[in-house]
Amino acid sequence: MASTRTRPMLSRLGCALLLGSVLHAAPAQAADPLLMFVLGFAKNLIDSHLEAEAQKRPRAPVPVPLPLVKAPASMDASDLRALVDESFVYLSAAQRAELLAGLDKALSDPANSAQRPAILSQFVNVARQVSFTHRQLDRLSAADKRALAERFAANYRTLAPEQQQQLLQQLRARALPVPTDLNDMMLLALAP
Repeated sequence: MASTRTRPMLSRLGCALLLGSVLHAAPAQAADPLLMFVLGFAKNLIDSHLEAEAQKRPRAPVPVPLPLVKAPASMDASDLRALVDESFVYLSAAQRAELLAGLDKALSDPANSAQRPAILSQFVNVARQVSFTHRQLDRLSAADKRALAERFAANYRTLAPEQQQQLLQQLRARALPVPTDLNDMMLLALAP
């Protein structure tokens, strides 16, 4: 069983995967069932990996505390740009610019004026969670990343063809919050 210290990482990965998928999807009123399946799959994949790691080591690694940053309400455009650049390192410069443009559009929309503080707060929290998840995955050894990629591929093959295609597009677009080498390993594991 994963320790209570690893549980926050699981919810962080779910949020991170949700955000990555949102970057490339049209706005939707309800959660996409495929997205929810992928998020659940990713949570189970990371959970099983963490359980295996917990059995190997007597203690789970203590996450490095994040540096103190401004409160979301006091962040300006340059603070948000820095947050995106630091948190979404797996995205290309164009993808990060697209993310910032989408955030700016949502924040400047008069229809969202009442929700602006909540939107900003949620975005900042997700960005921090994405950053944490990416760092945790990046710390895995090459062997652990390969094993994770192989388990991912085995589960991927159980998906419906349209779900496989959508997930493959996310991997090819590098829209998932995984380190580049792990993304490449996952793509390689999916090759016939």
